[in-house]
Amino acid sequence: MPHPDSLSPGASRSAGPLRLRIRARGWLRAACLAAAVCLGATLALGGCSGPSLDPGVPRHVVVISIDTARADHFGFLGGESARTPRLDAFAREAIVFTDYMTVVPTTLASHTTLFTGKYPHHHGTPRNGFTINTANEMLTETLQTAGFHTAGFAGSFALDERFGFAQGFDHYDQEFDIYVGDSGADQNQRLAEHVADAAIAYLDEIGVPDRLFLFAHYFDPHAPYAAPPPFDTMHDPEGTHGLYPAEAIKRYQGFSPEQKERNIQRLAMQYASEVSYSAHHVARLLDDLAERGVLDQALIVVTTDHGECLWEHEEEFDHGRTVYQATMHAVCAMRLPGGELGGTRVDEVVASIDVLPTILELLGLEIPAGVDGESISLRDLEEGIGERTRFGEATKPRSEAETDPRWTNIRKARCIRDGRYKYVATPYLGTDELYDVIADPQEISNLLDAPMEEVLGLAADMRARLEAWTNSAQPLPSAFDSSQTEESIRRLRSLGYLQ
Repeated sequence: MPHPDSLSPGASRSAGPLRLRIRARGWLRAACLAAAVCLGATLALGGCSGPSLDPGVPRHVVVISIDTARADHFGFLGGESARTPRLDAFAREAIVFTDYMTVVPTTLASHTTLFTGKYPHHHGTPRNGFTINTANEMLTETLQTAGFHTAGFAGSFALDERFGFAQGFDHYDQEFDIYVGDSGADQNQRLAEHVADAAIAYLDEIGVPDRLFLFAHYFDPHAPYAAPPPFDTMHDPEGTHGLYPAEAIKRYQGFSPEQKERNIQRLAMQYASEVSYSAHHVARLLDDLAERGVLDQALIVVTTDHGECLWEHEEEFDHGRTVYQATMHAVCAMRLPGGELGGTRVDEVVASIDVLPTILELLGLEIPAGVDGESISLRDLEEGIGERTRFGEATKPRSEAETDPRWTNIRKARCIRDGRYKYVATPYLGTDELYDVIADPQEISNLLDAPMEEVLGLAADMRARLEAWTNSAQPLPSAFDSSQTEESIRRLRSLGYLQ
């Protein structure tokens, strides 16, 4: 079999049946409205030439999100653990934010922040399974109102429409092919190949709308780490075992230290294979958009919602419990139409709250009230963007930390980033830490372990600002939706696992 990154753009499309659920009522209403406007213009002016665009304004917007993918696994950010050659080529034509951070390391909360520009303690969705309050104005709703046809392709149940993430989409495809209870899946999901297939098939069906917003979500780097062939042996020659890390680690009991270390290394290599697999199928979608002429008329945003702890802290393969760089340092690259300013690198701290205002400013659209982020003027980066203070919060653990009535995550780990320094407080454990993440990106040396006077002063200042940010919580109401748990029980029972 050829190397996966030598395949032609369409060579790896699935030959199996593709199931699409098309909900185009909103688009049809928009089309009817556009037709009515055009008819009015025709009667009054004798013609209709469609919307006029400033030459510098992208006609389309594409947001691609890779779930649970660490920044240090992408070649264009210096990573060597995984192979991402085609995304590295994309990044050479893009503006790359080298110190981009998520503000919350859990799928639904992170994507809600991405689409609202708000911290979780303002948009009100603390973690997976909660609903998104409809008072939030999502990016999709803003673009839909501006005349974009909005289409989304979800890779995970975490973004299921029952949680409110589909608001503003004319078409939302969440046809999953890996289900709870099957092969150790923790939630309904689908392979990266099938996410790309669904988006490509949809554009084959409807063509390219005059203004398109396309969102594609790839979930594969999330545990269990089980990339399909030929990616399964790309980094681990023994191939994937498909076990959840927690299950695999249980098998370490009784192992020698050498055997245990070898198995930890294997889990990390299998995770790298999932990143390589996802990146390959992201590139397939980008290739298809290029063939359709969309790429050079669009703002393309490739991002990750958070990373993954690979045994660096608290001996786990997981995310959500801590706010260390392993899970908070994420990926963001923005390609302007025609690859304008490609190769530009922004080294100042930028966060997921800044993406929505940046997109809307570039399009010349009004930024909704209440947005926490600040726009980045993508065509005015010569002198940098200035230092930005940004905050983050964990979403786990649950029962022992969710005890403050003001906000679900308020006693969990949280952090403040200010330039090269990051201060971390974990109220439910009563701990605090300070790191120089430029000199110590793995956060090995807590500066508070042997503090000098200036370090104590810096920590006190950052602690006060973090506390003020924490106390500013005014979350919109949200409720936990237990339907996934109920669905899981039904599915496990149907498979004979429960009586």
